[in-house]
Amino acid sequence: MSESGFDLQILRARMAGIGERLDSVWSEKLRDHRHLDRGTKECAYWHSGYHQALADLLCLIEGPQPIYGSGDTSNPCRAAG
Repeated sequence: MSESGFDLQILRARMAGIGERLDSVWSEKLRDHRHLDRGTKECAYWHSGYHQALADLLCLIEGPQPIYGSGDTSNPCRAAG
């Protein structure tokens, strides 16, 4: 399997795990749609998560970029935020 195929498998597995929680454990918490209300902490968390997801996707597309001074970290991708 190609590296990009493996990356897609990882993304699909993450989505499946999060989707299960959204449909079960978190579904009641999402009914209020507080993540859509500007100025709430839920909105900030939602945008933070979305920003990180986009950064992760760019990292997969562009490939790992070296971050100087981060030799002791395990994630080769640049952290968002």
